[in-house]
Amino acid sequence: PDAAGHAWRSAFDQLADELRAALRWAAARNGQRPEAYRLAIALAELTFARGLPGESQRRYEQAAGLAADDALAAAALRCAAGAARSRHVGDDAFRLQLAAADAAVRAGDPAGAAMDLAQAAEMCHRMPGLMATRRREGQADELIARGEALAGGNLAAAARLLTAEAYNGDDTDPVTAELTERAIVLARRAGDPLTESAALDELTSIQLARGEIRGALASALRRTQALDPLPVTARSGLEHSDALCMAAECATAAGDLRAARQLAERVRDLPFHREEGHLATARLIVVTALAGDWDEALALAGQFRDGWEQAGRPRAGNLNRGAYAAATVHGLRGDDAARTAWLDVVDALATPGLALSVMHFNEFFDALLLLHQGRAAAAMQTLSATPEQFRGWAAGMWRPWYAALWAEAAVLTGRPDVTSRIRRARLATVDNPIAAAIVARAEALTGESAGDRAGLAPAAEALSAAGCRYQWARTLIAMGGAERARGQAELAAMGATVMAWPPG
Repeated sequence: PDAAGHAWRSAFDQLADELRAALRWAAARNGQRPEAYRLAIALAELTFARGLPGESQRRYEQAAGLAADDALAAAALRCAAGAARSRHVGDDAFRLQLAAADAAVRAGDPAGAAMDLAQAAEMCHRMPGLMATRRREGQADELIARGEALAGGNLAAAARLLTAEAYNGDDTDPVTAELTERAIVLARRAGDPLTESAALDELTSIQLARGEIRGALASALRRTQALDPLPVTARSGLEHSDALCMAAECATAAGDLRAARQLAERVRDLPFHREEGHLATARLIVVTALAGDWDEALALAGQFRDGWEQAGRPRAGNLNRGAYAAATVHGLRGDDAARTAWLDVVDALATPGLALSVMHFNEFFDALLLLHQGRAAAAMQTLSATPEQFRGWAAGMWRPWYAALWAEAAVLTGRPDVTSRIRRARLATVDNPIAAAIVARAEALTGESAGDRAGLAPAAEALSAAGCRYQWARTLIAMGGAERARGQAELAAMGATVMAWPPG
């Protein structure tokens, strides 16, 4: 299929400038407005399919300005908002969705306007990682109230408003879960897979916040299946990419790196990510960094950086895990200057008003590097929160990985509460076989059995089976003897600096 795709892209590229010139000509002539409108829509659709969502957004906005009536303008503005969301420019998407609502009201389509207002409200709490500016406190409530006044008995609008209301709540509040379940049922009854996907996304977040990682992964996969039959367009683009991103992240949380890789590769291969390297690679960088495929991780990081800079270095906090993973791989390879440069990218991506420390992935990655360097006491200080203190879905996603290193650092620093920590880490890692193996390895290094090879061998086997090459090599080094030399050779092949062992 990619040969056909390539042929289509080069055919479009040869024609595109003529289409743009024809559109300029028609748009400048009053008598040609209907043709100009149709041409702008066609070019918007084609540029989206070509992987140029920025131009697609502009063409849809242009079409809205050329539309013969408010109903056509509203439809074009919705697509423009979708293209903006697909390229993670949330502020534009928010503005365009509200403009669509106004046009729908003027067109005498209150239910359509209610849907637009619900989507704008939903963005306030669902997509802060796409926004360069924070939404006003209470703005989502106002938009929902306006939407409810317009919705009438429309089933699809009711489902979308319920979804927005669920995003407005706390993920740990039972009322939020109830609203979400009702939204899923209503969206299915309305035959609206995009709203169903949005509601399933909230269900996934609720499950992650509760620590139900396997359940979250099942919901995320159910979401990708609900979207599979839908063509990828500006309207559906963000749901397609976000569903795959969430599924990849849930698979990562569950320690299923093979599934995570397949899903992250699907994110990379979405047509509208073709010219957006940062959107294409962010999830795959995390997976390859954790698996130990570091040459690939850094090649992807180069694509990330190029794409992000070409896009104008947008603030998109949802991409910062990828940038942090790239920084950590550089650190593990001993390139501190490159690590610092990537941490600057993380800062430039940061969501306004949202500290990394509430997500905890940064502490996990920092501790990973410190443990590699033999600085267990510093790792212990970095991992100052307990896994039980984690709140919200983003933290829930990293709880198992964090808990594993939290237990390991306790063992390596000889903490008096080490037995209780291992027990608690075992609970936190029950859904993640890689994290569970790291905890089992930590336990094998304690007390009487310290360095007991019989205890370490099963951990090494589990890590090898799970495709986590870095942690497997660490375990071989801890086993000593011939295994130690093998583990050191593995790390050298990955480009890692020499691992400090025994730690001190």
